[in-house]
Amino acid sequence: MVEATERKHVEKATINIESKVKGEFTYWKKMIWNSEQPLIMVMANYPISTDLKGDSLTSMLIRNAIVERNTFGGVIIANLFNKSVKWPSEKALLEASSPDGIEELVAVAKAADKVIIATGSLTTKYEVAAARLDELLEQCKISKMGKKLFWLVDSGGKKVHPLAIRNEPWQFGPVVGSETIPSEIKEAEANE
Repeated sequence: MVEATERKHVEKATINIESKVKGEFTYWKKMIWNSEQPLIMVMANYPISTDLKGDSLTSMLIRNAIVERNTFGGVIIANLFNKSVKWPSEKALLEASSPDGIEELVAVAKAADKVIIATGSLTTKYEVAAARLDELLEQCKISKMGKKLFWLVDSGGKKVHPLAIRNEPWQFGPVVGSETIPSEIKEAEANE
């Protein structure tokens, strides 16, 4: 009996990429490979590159994790802050905040079927980050998007950034409440 062998072939894909930018601010980058399938938005911290064709390690991890799920036809990679930050601090994050950034995030989130918040510990370490995320969550809930908001979590349920779970499958936890006030601020308020 002769075994059937697979023939070599070339696989092709077309990925449409677009990005919303204004000056030095980058709001989001959208990659669509199948417009018939749902669209997911993943929000990380801040952009590394403004080049439309380039990717950071975070962007590659996000795209690969979404492609591996095989349930979405594209991903919007959005940023809580709109300008690259080399060393996070309250001042640097404030300077990386576009005045219309939250408005842009809410608008693009409306186009997504699911929104994943993947900011990791940034929003628990910096007051500016916590306030910005709280504002985004509040605006999403006002816009009736609360049910499509999820945290990226690790196997223990801890909120994480994509870099923290490179070798783990992605898991999501629903956004129930704000939960973004940095622990140092909570402790200070409790002691008052």
